[in-house]
Amino acid sequence: MYVPAPDPEMSYFARRHAYAYISPDTPPARGNPKAFLRAVFRTLAPDLSQDMELQTPSCFGDVVVCFRTPEDREAAMRRQPFEVAGGVTVKLVREGETPNVTFTPMECLAHVALHRYPVEERTEEEIRGICCHFGGVLEVDRACFTTPDLATVFVVLNMEHPREIPRELRIRYSDGSRCVVPVEILRVWDRSESLDANREHVPLFQRPAAA
Repeated sequence: MYVPAPDPEMSYFARRHAYAYISPDTPPARGNPKAFLRAVFRTLAPDLSQDMELQTPSCFGDVVVCFRTPEDREAAMRRQPFEVAGGVTVKLVREGETPNVTFTPMECLAHVALHRYPVEERTEEEIRGICCHFGGVLEVDRACFTTPDLATVFVVLNMEHPREIPRELRIRYSDGSRCVVPVEILRVWDRSESLDANREHVPLFQRPAAA
């Protein structure tokens, strides 16, 4: 499943977080990892912000560190690894870079037509939801929101490979009935072709003119 990019607030929250790993896996550092980590920062990085929240991790790391700002986290990342007498080391890992996270390159874009798309399901949220199993929706042609029932919806998808795009979609309704939406790939190209000088996506669809 393709997960859409987080909203700015959640992105800011994630950029404040890091996971602290203490090695080797022996006491006394493991006895009270939060107190140990605070002592490490006070001793080895007194010039860095000490205003951080330390939490007990549920899966990864020995301590979850929530810095006051993303800039505070990056300052600490640049200073590591923190090496303590006795061979103990503290290493910080950013949110999203823990061992359980893998990233699939999504360098392919596709202009796709969703034919006979029912008007009652024609919202940007619904379209993104039905397409998320095979691609991330970069754009929806907003002109489709004013077209009749069962008209074609045009989208731009971002994915690893166009073979992931199915030939049809099946929209299920609460009464058990289904609507079949034929899918047509109109064009496929490399994502780099749609980036401007600032590496930002250049939209394919033009916004409808104001009335």
